[in-house]
Amino acid sequence: MFIYELYLIFTKFLAFPIDVSTEIFFEEQPFPVVTVCNANPYKLSVIQSDSKLGKIKTLLQSYKAAVAKTLPSSDPGNYGLYEKMVLPYQLDQRARDALALEVAQLDQNILRPALYTFEELITKCTFSGRTCSRADFTEIVDPIYGACYSFNENSSLSYSTNRAGMKFGLKLLITVSQETTGLITDFLPTTGVAGARIAIHPRGSNPSMDNLGINVGVGYQTAIALTSTKYKRMKRPYGRCVDKESDATNFYTRIFQSSFQDKTYSLDTCFFGCRQRDTVAKCGCANPRYRKTSSLTYCEPTKTNLDCLQNLRGDQASTTSPNICPLTECSCDPPCSEITYSTTASIAKFPAANYYVATDNVRGVGGSCDDLNKNFAGDVQNCRLWYENNGLLLQVFFETLKYESYTEGASYGISGALNDLGGHAGLWLGLSVISIVEVCGLIALLVMYCVTCGGIKIRPDEGDIAADHRIQDIEEVKKELDIADKHDKDLELSEDEDLKSPRKDEDAKQK
Repeated sequence: MFIYELYLIFTKFLAFPIDVSTEIFFEEQPFPVVTVCNANPYKLSVIQSDSKLGKIKTLLQSYKAAVAKTLPSSDPGNYGLYEKMVLPYQLDQRARDALALEVAQLDQNILRPALYTFEELITKCTFSGRTCSRADFTEIVDPIYGACYSFNENSSLSYSTNRAGMKFGLKLLITVSQETTGLITDFLPTTGVAGARIAIHPRGSNPSMDNLGINVGVGYQTAIALTSTKYKRMKRPYGRCVDKESDATNFYTRIFQSSFQDKTYSLDTCFFGCRQRDTVAKCGCANPRYRKTSSLTYCEPTKTNLDCLQNLRGDQASTTSPNICPLTECSCDPPCSEITYSTTASIAKFPAANYYVATDNVRGVGGSCDDLNKNFAGDVQNCRLWYENNGLLLQVFFETLKYESYTEGASYGISGALNDLGGHAGLWLGLSVISIVEVCGLIALLVMYCVTCGGIKIRPDEGDIAADHRIQDIEEVKKELDIADKHDKDLELSEDEDLKSPRKDEDAKQK
């Protein structure tokens, strides 16, 4: 029975179980990074007028012809847009893939005029009622959404909040410029929504606009309430978390080690690297949706490459070519420390019928409805109508300063295993710690005796005894005690004789 209990103890210990402790805190919180992009990545007017962007113009023309089903004998751009698609959405997806491949071949300086500037996208910015500026934002160029601007990304900034509620967060007036003031559309035909693409994430993390971003529509005030949650996980052998994946196993580390080495590791970045590795292996080129090293080249916008990218995406309903499963195919581990934000969104119509839109930018296209703004010629109603189709109000704030923290800890360590071992040993074998030590000592002596073939002296010889002053002292004390004991016995005998002599005299007299 004891052997079975011993087996259970070791089995439980080697399973390395963990406990998760939950703590609730209420304190000042650092404000997350809010990244904002236009849902439309590039200005149509610039693409149509700039000869350097002629291939993108040809792509858009081919897409419009495919949508209208005015199919010529051949595809001038060789994108495969005129082939029959199995599913309706595949045409839109293929056109967006082709656009990403075309843009990846261009130098960013050539593409710059078609991107939206900060002033064109963000008309007004306040944080907790105080005005924020361009210096509070960091520009990134997303391969799908073009120029994006991240609030509070720079490490020199320290925006935080110690009060919850809409008044104590970020407020942005965003103008996506779907139409010019002359009601001329400036959106690409491949852009399906009018609004902004936003992502809320911790500082240093990849915003992943295409995968994790959310759309915010024009003509509305969108209020996003945040609640944060913190996780602290254990490393092996108790858990699987990592601070940063090794270069040998994580493609993300290798492709970002130069320009993105300060980025925080996350599951998403590991998944992106896994997908890029799969793309390079099967298509021979890199997908522009994910970063690459200088030794790799982005896929050229050809039908063959587009077919390859589409096949890699797979079909979720298909058993022969399913979607890639990052959980089983990428071997990605979660980060040891992580902050997540859960969101609750609410919307309201913006602007109201009698609302006066006022900003500092009274001369710009997305400026104030003030009479000084020549874009609307003093027509306030026309200005409000323009904002309904081209503007939106975004507010991001903490719903509460309370947050939960989940911390993993070992639930059965060395001390627990030893305690159980000692308890069962005492129960089943009647052993205590002292007896175990004595048995171990006895076994050690027996082993040493057997190894030395009896050469070990178990008791000292006569010479050792004679030379030991402690033994001599004991012998002297023993002699003194013996002498004292003999003296005591002699005294007792003499006293007995004295007591007997008077009795003898009395007996003699009586006789």
